[in-house]
Amino acid sequence: MSSKIRFYMEQSVPELEDLKRKGLFSDKEITMIMRRRTDFEHRIQGRGAKPRDFLKYADFEINLEKLRIKRYSRLKETNHVDTSPSISDWAGFRKIVFVFDRAVKRFSGDLDIWAKYLHFVKEKDAIKVVYRVYAKLLSLQPRNVDAWLSAAKYEFETNCNAKGARELYQKALRLNPDSRILWLSYAQFELTYVSKLLARRKVLGLLTEKKQEEDLKSQAEEQNKRIREAPDDGVEANVDTITLADVEEDDLKSELASLPEADMNVLGSPETNPVLKGDIALTVFDLAMSELMKEVSQKFKVDKIFEIAEDFLKVFDRFENLNRDYLYYHILTYLQTNHKDDIRTSFIDITLPLRYVTLSDSSLAESLKLSVNKFIAYKSKIKDDNSKQELSDKFVTYLTEKYVNSDDERSEKTDALLKAIIQKCR
Repeated sequence: MSSKIRFYMEQSVPELEDLKRKGLFSDKEITMIMRRRTDFEHRIQGRGAKPRDFLKYADFEINLEKLRIKRYSRLKETNHVDTSPSISDWAGFRKIVFVFDRAVKRFSGDLDIWAKYLHFVKEKDAIKVVYRVYAKLLSLQPRNVDAWLSAAKYEFETNCNAKGARELYQKALRLNPDSRILWLSYAQFELTYVSKLLARRKVLGLLTEKKQEEDLKSQAEEQNKRIREAPDDGVEANVDTITLADVEEDDLKSELASLPEADMNVLGSPETNPVLKGDIALTVFDLAMSELMKEVSQKFKVDKIFEIAEDFLKVFDRFENLNRDYLYYHILTYLQTNHKDDIRTSFIDITLPLRYVTLSDSSLAESLKLSVNKFIAYKSKIKDDNSKQELSDKFVTYLTEKYVNSDDERSEKTDALLKAIIQKCR
């Protein structure tokens, strides 16, 4: 047995003695645990060690900890176990983290190990450890967009920390400005945050800025409490955020830094505060167009612009409790300013009134009328017959796919209206 393995085995002796003292494991089981750990240590420290050796070791420790918790719970019910805090209460968790730490150090490029490590510490709600693992992963793989998205999602959806998620998105974009999915996800995050915030205030009746400020502080305190009470791995000065080294100064950093942050900048209502109308997401769209076009050849640039614009429109479609028309028209204005003669700009303007209108909506007839009037106006301005036919075909296809071929129930009157419109627009 090497000196390193012997050292690790000696380190686990107090834990095993405590398990025996509490009556959770027998002498025979303690001996088996020592034998298995020694065998695993030999495997992972050998030159031929593979990722699966570390994962098997981690699985063994995870199952051992589950068994300890199960036995402890059973004995606790009958008052047959010492419930005072002792080393075996936290040693199992720290042992598992120690195995994973060595695994990612040895095989830093193996995403399966990182995924299993994060799954384990998230399941235990070990926030500080999760932060540390993400920080290490992102520093080693800064171009791994999925890792950035996962970290931001965890920070926002699990920890309800919009400020932390925003910082992650902005850092990710500075390192990966060519990632369309990052820009779209960031815009969606900003709109989701505003949407949830407005919904919460409506349910709780938080009308005044004072009550809104108190609610924000209350949520922040709840998050700090979760961090304080979460299990840790015993590492001194464990972080309470996903701390990452900064990247060099650039124009994009200053642009992103100028965006309003969470906290007190979201007080008020959409009528008084542009942030609550979705202005941050609109600024994200503007920045995305600038950054994503840098490496696109002139030949494909216009097509790419319309692809990205449609992607953002689809993101905006999802937010029913926000003023989607306000969001839509920002993109339309961009396209009209830069590509006013492109038939795709006309088509987007024509179909905007119908984007979220279904067959059952009471506003269907009025929206169809507005859309058709726009279609007629645009078509009358087109001089080329082929372009006129192209616009007609696009609009008829849109109406057919969205309404005529829809499985939603509709009246005979609606059917007749749609057929008349399509016939008129052919």
